Amino acid sequence: MKYDVLLDSSYLLPTFGIQVEGITNEDLLSLRKIWLNGLVNFYCLSVSWIEILGKVCRESHKIKVNLEDTVRTASLSVTESGVYKWINPPSEALSIAYTLCVKGHKDMIDNLLYVTSVVYDMIFLTMDSTLKEFLARSDFPTENVMTHRELFKLLGIV
Repeated sequence: MKYDVLLDSSYLLPTFGIQVEGITNEDLLSLRKIWLNGLVNFYCLSVSWIEILGKVCRESHKIKVNLEDTVRTASLSVTESGVYKWINPPSEALSIAYTLCVKGHKDMIDNLLYVTSVVYDMIFLTMDSTLKEFLARSDFPTENVMTHRELFKLLGIV
């Protein structure tokens, strides 16, 4: 079975040279391997660029280095490599994302990612345990929300 997997921006940030706690180089290689082996399709949400570029900009200020060339190269890699399919949130996701915000989860990008994954019947790959806990407390389904380690386990890769 081939799984459709919607990626949180945390899984794209290493392409921009930003390390993410909990995601190792070995994990990134394993993610690439499961894609190469045809076990998954990776999807990214267009609105994730807001989060990605914001984090890269903050990192640039923090380390006092202009990352414009890195952004140019990494953006081409992420959009042109064929590894990722870029999609927009479906219209029906917008009102549910709004509802999540009203109920207390203020990160609208994560709300849109989650709801899009539900509408399109995808796995939502995220390291955000706070989001998953919020969803469970608010009686939203969380079976499709998982970390890369949970995905590896699902695929029988331990």
